[in-house]
Amino acid sequence: MTATTYHFIRNATARLEYGGKTFLLDPMLSDKGQLPSFAGIAPNPTVDLPIPAQDIVANIDVVIVSHLHGDHFDDAAAGFLDKSILMLTPRNGASPNPREGAPEVPFKDSLNAKGFTNVGEIGSPSADHITVDGITIHQVFARHGKGIVGDAMGGVNGLVFEAAGEPTIYWAGDTILDEGGDVEAVLKRFKPDIVIAHTGGPVVKVISPEILLMDAAQAVTFFDLAARENAAVQIIAIHMDALDHCFSTRADLVAALEGQPDDLKDCVTIPEDGEVVQLRKPATAMT
Repeated sequence: MTATTYHFIRNATARLEYGGKTFLLDPMLSDKGQLPSFAGIAPNPTVDLPIPAQDIVANIDVVIVSHLHGDHFDDAAAGFLDKSILMLTPRNGASPNPREGAPEVPFKDSLNAKGFTNVGEIGSPSADHITVDGITIHQVFARHGKGIVGDAMGGVNGLVFEAAGEPTIYWAGDTILDEGGDVEAVLKRFKPDIVIAHTGGPVVKVISPEILLMDAAQAVTFFDLAARENAAVQIIAIHMDALDHCFSTRADLVAALEGQPDDLKDCVTIPEDGEVVQLRKPATAMT
């Protein structure tokens, strides 16, 4: 049985070994300080890659791009990746200039315009998923903030991975803990074995004081909801300490977990950049 691992790189970027395939998730491969500031504090990213970009893209089978914000897919990544590699992206899109009311462009079309020739959409008019070599990937709800700033973010989605003998993985993506309960509905539907949560609490204060994705306080509530659906859940918290507008840090999350029950705290891993996390197989896959 092949190992299932999550090699966290930085921010949202990771290599996922799953179902015999190697996925590269949301590659942001710029050197420290090569991208503009989001909060007027410092150029982004604010930390270096923990390993060379060439090693990050080596021996990849599939690239997944959840959305096209620069901290999830940048020009450096587009330059390092083979243009013929299989690339999957949600059936969604975003306006290239929302302030001027420009229409949305599908992510697939935007990736094709960057020269990628083998881009598939996750989902179709009749289904919320795609299956590749026995691995099913579902496009599920995410809300990248609310109000004015949320409207400006364009389409954003979470993803769920399923395969025989593998843990069900819910990659929540750039989402707040929505008041309507849609994130909770994903947890109830899939009861994931692994949850990957973006918990950096970014804010662009010149636009709105609202957070764009979960901060430490929302994250703890989210973790509790996940554990209620699957007591054996393994939670990985990322998207912290790499961008100048992410004000919720690893230290904040550790502090927010203090006072929580030990069984909830024991569910949560907060990896350092470059750390490899072994993902637990579900009990039925171990027998």
